[in-house]
Amino acid sequence: MAAPEKATGRAILVVCLLAVTGGLIVGGLSDPAEAGESTTDTKPEATGQATATIDSSPSTVTTTATAGTRSLPKATNKSTVNPAVVTPATLGPPPVNNTTHALSSLGVNAVWSEFQTRGEGVTIAVLDSGVAAETHPSLAPTDDGWADFATNQSDPTDTRNHGTLTSGVLVGNTTPDGTRYGIAPEADLIHANVFHEDGDIRTSDVIRGIDWAIDHPRDPEVLVINVNHKGVHYDRYVDAIERARAAGVYVVVPAGNDGDELGSPGSVYSALSVGATTATGDVAPYSSGGIVSTRATWGVDPIYEYDWPESYVYPTVVAPGSTITASADGGYRRAQGTSFAAPHAAGTVALMQAASDRHLTPAEIDRALLATARQPIDSLPNTRYGYGVVDAYAAVGAVADKPPYFAVTRLEHTAPIERGERVAFEAEIQNVGNVTDTQLVTMHIDGERFGSRLLTLNGTETATVGRTRGVACVEHRQSSITIETDNTSLTAPIEICAH
Repeated sequence: MAAPEKATGRAILVVCLLAVTGGLIVGGLSDPAEAGESTTDTKPEATGQATATIDSSPSTVTTTATAGTRSLPKATNKSTVNPAVVTPATLGPPPVNNTTHALSSLGVNAVWSEFQTRGEGVTIAVLDSGVAAETHPSLAPTDDGWADFATNQSDPTDTRNHGTLTSGVLVGNTTPDGTRYGIAPEADLIHANVFHEDGDIRTSDVIRGIDWAIDHPRDPEVLVINVNHKGVHYDRYVDAIERARAAGVYVVVPAGNDGDELGSPGSVYSALSVGATTATGDVAPYSSGGIVSTRATWGVDPIYEYDWPESYVYPTVVAPGSTITASADGGYRRAQGTSFAAPHAAGTVALMQAASDRHLTPAEIDRALLATARQPIDSLPNTRYGYGVVDAYAAVGAVADKPPYFAVTRLEHTAPIERGERVAFEAEIQNVGNVTDTQLVTMHIDGERFGSRLLTLNGTETATVGRTRGVACVEHRQSSITIETDNTSLTAPIEICAH
């Protein structure tokens, strides 16, 4: 499914971090290898498998379920996040690479240095439990960037300590020991609280938050919405997320923490559903996944109205979600859950947009993320890895602005040239950058210019140029023909007056 091009130049990112049953696990900082497997709400691995083919737009996936097709259960209008167990962090010495294991595994250091961006010019909307802006000023919402759809607080606050954690994964700066832990620290945040004081979350509040983020008058616009809760009234999420995509807003959601038990909006086809990996790179046992039958789960409307496939796999991708260092009210914590995997994927999208001068559509983001995801096993997509592990460096590289460069990739000509014949040549020229440019293409024989033309090529576009002309045939000689652009040239030998 391809989303229409966005009419404005503002960048909107919608990160919906929705934690489903199974619980968010948060603890004090310890050895990552040990902490990565210490869960108390582990669920069995999802066993459903699927095969799929992707057309030119990875947002349209034809998936054939071979096992484990399930429908979502009925639900009410309320949902909850299991209480987090939080203990004070004991920060160790600064790591050698000065970033968390999650950022290192995503290739974020290379993104920051090579593409010279940390998310500036992109706004991320976080729909969660709020944010502890006084404790962590770097997470404070921008002007007019706070809304409370649950408790009607006029100033930013976080009563559940969940939104502060997920926001830190997105835009946090450094811990006291100098560890960088936020994937896109220069991005702007707007926040909306959708958690009631008792921990309940109403679907209507979340949908109001999504629409608030879509319509927010920020410049740059919101690019990602981030919502954390157990979703209900599943069909209502479909229309809300589709509205976001139609507006050019990308929606990222956690797959959930319930193993093979389906949840929503983590199973909504048009959102990027993100599962969690451990510090060792394996899929976390609690990370949800499954095969969704569209008709059985959502009815026929998404198939005909939004061009959804008959069935599909979720999660879409996986990202680091265990032993994640993040900000919390009063300090820093180590947390795990798909709620912390999703902001790593959302932050990757922010870096992608920041590295490009053009607005990236949801379909373009889909294509880049899926095409560059690392595939640790052969049988993908499946219900554990989705289409693979997010690779931030590769994804940013796939969409980053590359200067125009006209390369002469092929040169053919008639040879040898006999008395009375005309020389004919054909050359293929490709703009290997992704920015449109116009260059002068010239043709020479023995260094003598015998033709030129202006050539305009869009990014990655290829064109064929050719020319025929007579050549003075005074004596037999070995000569050369050259095609030259502003960037490079290609020369081939040619025999003149062979007889």
